[in-house]
Amino acid sequence: MYVTFENQEVSLAELAVTAPILYHNIDQLVSLDSFFKTQASMEAPIPTQSCLDLASLATSTKDNAMLKELGTNKAEYDKMISLCGMKWMDVFDIFPSLSGQVTLSFLLSSMKMNHPRSYSIASCKACVGSEIDLVVGSFFFSRGGSKIEVGVCSNFLTNVTFGDEITFKIESNPSFHYPLDPIAPLIFICTGTGFAPIRGLLQKRSYFRSRGEKMGTAYLVFGSRSKQEGLFEDEIENFINEGTLTDAFKCYSREPGMKKQYTTDIMKNEKIEQVLAPIVESDDSHVFICGSAHMFEMCKSVMIEMTSKFRVNKLIEEGRLHSDVFGALNPAGSLISRSRSASINEGLNNLSSRRKLVRNRNINSYRHSMTSSDVDISQFKRLQIPAKLPTV
Repeated sequence: MYVTFENQEVSLAELAVTAPILYHNIDQLVSLDSFFKTQASMEAPIPTQSCLDLASLATSTKDNAMLKELGTNKAEYDKMISLCGMKWMDVFDIFPSLSGQVTLSFLLSSMKMNHPRSYSIASCKACVGSEIDLVVGSFFFSRGGSKIEVGVCSNFLTNVTFGDEITFKIESNPSFHYPLDPIAPLIFICTGTGFAPIRGLLQKRSYFRSRGEKMGTAYLVFGSRSKQEGLFEDEIENFINEGTLTDAFKCYSREPGMKKQYTTDIMKNEKIEQVLAPIVESDDSHVFICGSAHMFEMCKSVMIEMTSKFRVNKLIEEGRLHSDVFGALNPAGSLISRSRSASINEGLNNLSSRRKLVRNRNINSYRHSMTSSDVDISQFKRLQIPAKLPTV
């Protein structure tokens, strides 16, 4: 199937790959407010090809020359990225002569989709009712200069206030649920904010215990930067004192005066290995790991060392090794099947004046999605939109 865009026929399959935002909006009525808040990745850097395309729209010689240089000289482009990020949200500040020159159709075909972000739910419904707990670490970074930047979603989540409206979607993650057998021996391994889904499972275990159900042994291997951070210290101690956890083994990677230790290091400790190895070898045990993909692979290797590859493979094959690994992003957006062709040019002429045929969202309304365990966030708070952005 083909559509007409800027007097050219383009297949839907090609459009889905080369211009996902454009594909997503075929046959849709979208307000500019909705487009920039929910769909466009304003934080993404302007690619080199777009620099060349924008150069032809710049009305000043300076902007034109700079954009051409950035589009053809990778060293200069990389330098500009390190200096200011070259984000779409700053394009009219960096290149003032583009104001009034960039069309909406250009942005639709050039900008990337704002991909969803996932956050694990850190609570059990039986314990918190209609609430949802998240564990979020604020992300700050610098590109080498004096400017400090923040993570889009972590900054959003840590700045929402009571009364803010948040729309989200919850998806089930069937591979990371509490085992059906309450007396099965368990091992939980996590670091930092990776405690989130483990926390939810421990709350559920605590709920079962409060109802008088018999529980098997459960051990936690937990890593954080330092004792001073105090991440979940009180909760972990409470879980131990009430019998939800049999014990917890902690390690710190940035504790002053102490050697760096990671979860895999303490798992190799002889006394701790003597506790964990029999559980890994058990035919009814479950192991839950949450952290980076690298940490997951390292933990798996340590378990093989303390038992055997056969035992760990048996855990995997029987679905008793559960992982909630972060660092990987979900697809930028689902593809929407279309039953008929559409003239995008015709639709673009009306995009700026007509509203999408769903309920309107005001500036304080944010869209999120979650996955099981997970919350995918695809909207910004107080997004900076160029005041002079032209419409088609």
